[in-house]
Amino acid sequence: MSKLEITIDGQTLWVDPGTTILNAANAAGVIIPTLCYVPTKTVEHPCGICVVEVDGREDLLPACSTPVEDGMKVATQSDRVTESRQRVLTSMLSRHYGDCIAPCSQTCPAHINIQGYLSLIARGEFIEALKLIKEKNPLPLSIGRVCPHFCESRCRRILIEEFISINHLKRFVADYAIQHKDADVIPPTPSSEHRVAVMGGGPAGLSAAYYLSQMGHCVTIFEAMPQLGGMLRYGIPEFRLPKKIVDQEIESILRAGVNTRMGRRLGVDFTIKSLKEEGFEAIFLGMGAWKKQQSGIEGEELDGVLSGSDFLLKVSLGQTPVIGRRVAVIGGGDAAVDTARTCVRMVDVDEVVVIYQRSMMEMPAIHREVKEAEKEEVNFIYMTGLSKISREKNFFKLETVRMKLSEPDEKGRRLPIPFLGSEQIREADTVILAPGQIPDLSWMESPDENIKPHVLPGGTIISSPQTFQTSEKGVFAGGDVVRGPRTVIQAVTGGRKAANAIHSYLTDTPLPSPKRQINFTKGKKFEDVDLHNFENITLRLGEKMPVRAPERRTRDFDEIELGFTEETALRESKRCLQCGCVALNKCELRSLSIEYGVRFPVSKMLKRRQYPIDSSHPFIVIDPNKCIFCQRCENSCEYGALELEGKEFEEDGFPGIVSIRINDKCVSCGACVDNCPTGALVKENVTLPVAANEIKKIKTVCPFCGCGCSIVLNIKGQTIVEVTADSNDSPNFGNVCVKGRFGSEFVRHPDRLKTPLVRKGEYFWEVSWEKAISLIARKFLEIKTKSGPDSLAGLSSAKCTNEENFLMQKFMRAVVGTNNVDHCARL
Repeated sequence: MSKLEITIDGQTLWVDPGTTILNAANAAGVIIPTLCYVPTKTVEHPCGICVVEVDGREDLLPACSTPVEDGMKVATQSDRVTESRQRVLTSMLSRHYGDCIAPCSQTCPAHINIQGYLSLIARGEFIEALKLIKEKNPLPLSIGRVCPHFCESRCRRILIEEFISINHLKRFVADYAIQHKDADVIPPTPSSEHRVAVMGGGPAGLSAAYYLSQMGHCVTIFEAMPQLGGMLRYGIPEFRLPKKIVDQEIESILRAGVNTRMGRRLGVDFTIKSLKEEGFEAIFLGMGAWKKQQSGIEGEELDGVLSGSDFLLKVSLGQTPVIGRRVAVIGGGDAAVDTARTCVRMVDVDEVVVIYQRSMMEMPAIHREVKEAEKEEVNFIYMTGLSKISREKNFFKLETVRMKLSEPDEKGRRLPIPFLGSEQIREADTVILAPGQIPDLSWMESPDENIKPHVLPGGTIISSPQTFQTSEKGVFAGGDVVRGPRTVIQAVTGGRKAANAIHSYLTDTPLPSPKRQINFTKGKKFEDVDLHNFENITLRLGEKMPVRAPERRTRDFDEIELGFTEETALRESKRCLQCGCVALNKCELRSLSIEYGVRFPVSKMLKRRQYPIDSSHPFIVIDPNKCIFCQRCENSCEYGALELEGKEFEEDGFPGIVSIRINDKCVSCGACVDNCPTGALVKENVTLPVAANEIKKIKTVCPFCGCGCSIVLNIKGQTIVEVTADSNDSPNFGNVCVKGRFGSEFVRHPDRLKTPLVRKGEYFWEVSWEKAISLIARKFLEIKTKSGPDSLAGLSSAKCTNEENFLMQKFMRAVVGTNNVDHCARL
């Protein structure tokens, strides 16, 4: 039959009669989205996503079922088509209930895949968990000890009993790698020959250097201090973060190929101008915030009045000052609490007080550290201000006043104001002020420096939130030097994001344009979360971090928290509720909604669970709350095992789900799950939520029998996320039995043999492959010499590939000299 001429989006095509618009477009490389389409099947309630505009037709037509006509002109992306798709997607979203991304990950400043690494820990894949963490955080040893763990504040497990100790688990896998000498083996990245100078060897600088070196750039860190680490080394006391831990962390970063120049200060030993003349193409300013801020208290300039940052620095350098018996620390930040706890550990100190002008709840310090300080007999005096410091003969006199909070200002902030008539006098041998710090930008005053980025009045450098570029070309900035003093994890995040921006600048490639994301949630606030979600969850209290007793730990500077054991980590990680969607990598509803710019605010999302989750199937979990009634699962099942019931909703006229059921015709082939576009059907053994661009697909042959079915391993790192199949690959063309689809669990089985075992006496011992094969060969030769070749036989495993089976029989016949060969293809 003669071909028909049609036009799709201005492209002229010749197609066979009877071809649908959708198939014609696909053949020409024109993508028309669809959520319900299954080849050769018809749908009772079409999704309406694939509609197109055809010249001369009043209504939009479904591309999946409309045959082409000669001369037809089709538009797949007109305004009218886009509006229709947006309307359909909005209707589907209005009936979709779930969490795209776990709330803990969204709360984390680094957006680490927390649910992912908890699931890996629960499966005993500790090194894979660490690799997942280091994709966003190259300092897990340190941050696992000092992070304020914002993530735990949004952990929904607290609605049942207690939040999960997420940060302790992060520390566990980092410690595990060190203890088992299983440090990251980073394959060398081909050098880009681009040179980058990083100012500052603290969290932001180390993070930027690590990720830039991973991208192949030649990175040099310039550090003013004798050793790298920044505030990790010089601002956090040994009992919270031991220096040996910082050293191990830094060593792992330097192993990635990072160069250093120590004891070199910007503005004194070199300038940005000189670095550019030396050949550095990009410069990252990540020097942190080291300059002490004036508190405005009368008498703060007196000799003997110390700053908290200087005090901690001197202690870390072994230059501990004499502070007497009574110490008063002024401030409410982490530096103030660390200073007080350091003083408690010093000889001859009897009393340490922390004076803060607000309440404990408003204290910026980590509250857990405040509680630990109280156990160590640090006395906290809240709602008290210091108005004057005066010097007596051998002590200081402090004039304090009780404070009260003002009425909220336009930003809702209540300011502390003195309560007149409440003045008191306190005495102290040493006063340590810890009001906070700002970046030291004195290097800009150097007469040799003519490259000076713009600065805000508060003393921080201005840089773009997207590109991290300053006002000077090729000069980038991130971390505390831009945002002021924040947490270590925020500085690390700034360094990582800046590294991506610098890489984009050096390679002259655009940064990915930020698209408006849609992240469904079952409730941003705890009070919005439907408690029916936790009906079948077993109560299991959280594991506690073992710590040294206060009366013992205050006698030295040894680390307080002792770390989780392997057993403790396994128990704690298994408490995770898996809030995020494990079908995130293939959720077409979300990707299409983002692509078409559908705006669906949290206020419109369902607040209550509509249907119970069904986990009765041995391999498949059904969550009807996520179903959009596309019927793809039903149409992809060759056995009639899916039973869907829907209804038309009056508010928008679109159909929706009422119930999903898998009947006893199911053979557990998993085709329905692989076709589900929303996560309403998921594999019970899939627990790692990852984005589509993080998945590596490896085509291979199913190892379970001799049929040779083609399968696709969906890999993240060294972890099999799930097994799927390609409908274009022979001999099975997308069909896989239950073993092939769901049987990959044996890879993680604790009893799986990963190395050869040889019996010696009564026990089996691990040996190398070379030794094992040599032993077998020697024994074969002995038996063959003594009893002849037919005394030997070869039995090929059912898990062998066809190629391995061929070599097996060839070896037995040609080398051994026997036809005693069989293949155990029967399970």
